[in-house]
Amino acid sequence: MAYRKSILPTLGLTMLYSAAVIVPAAAQSGKKPAHNSGTAKNASSEQRQHGKPGLSGADRSEEMADMVLNQMVGFRDAHWHKGEYCHIVNLSRMNLAGWPDDLDTYANTGWLLWSMNRDDEAVALFEQGLKLNPNTSYMYDELGHYYYNRKKDYHKAIEYYEQAAKFPDVKSFTLHLLAHAYERTGQLEKS
Repeated sequence: MAYRKSILPTLGLTMLYSAAVIVPAAAQSGKKPAHNSGTAKNASSEQRQHGKPGLSGADRSEEMADMVLNQMVGFRDAHWHKGEYCHIVNLSRMNLAGWPDDLDTYANTGWLLWSMNRDDEAVALFEQGLKLNPNTSYMYDELGHYYYNRKKDYHKAIEYYEQAAKFPDVKSFTLHLLAHAYERTGQLEKS
């Protein structure tokens, strides 16, 4: 819950809007937020997201933060269809402040950034995701993908793909691209 306290000022007016409009409407409809990272912390939060009576102030704050963050996911989708990619990046950064384990948001936002020629920001975002989620191959794979496809820097891609390959959750596609990177750098014995 410590990260929740750090993002509450960031959410500012959105939190006020949530308290006045979104949370009461969701409580009436019985809808629960769409985000679920699968962690034990979020599983217990999921139980609180139904607006149960008797919640403590901290639990209510966490419930409101989840509701606001879920609304921002919907806003990102609306901006996508309008082609407003900078808005998506900004909303995604707020989502990541509240859900630092949302790996897909790191990947999608990083892709948007480098697609808009904001490569330094994309790499910084991927590295932030890697720092906050060190126990998975996911962010190593994303950095490898960036260097392989965007930069055509196959040596750098190999560094990240080799790191990803050390994790039990590595995808076969990552290993496939690692083999191709070895081929492109003349390391046929490794491919």
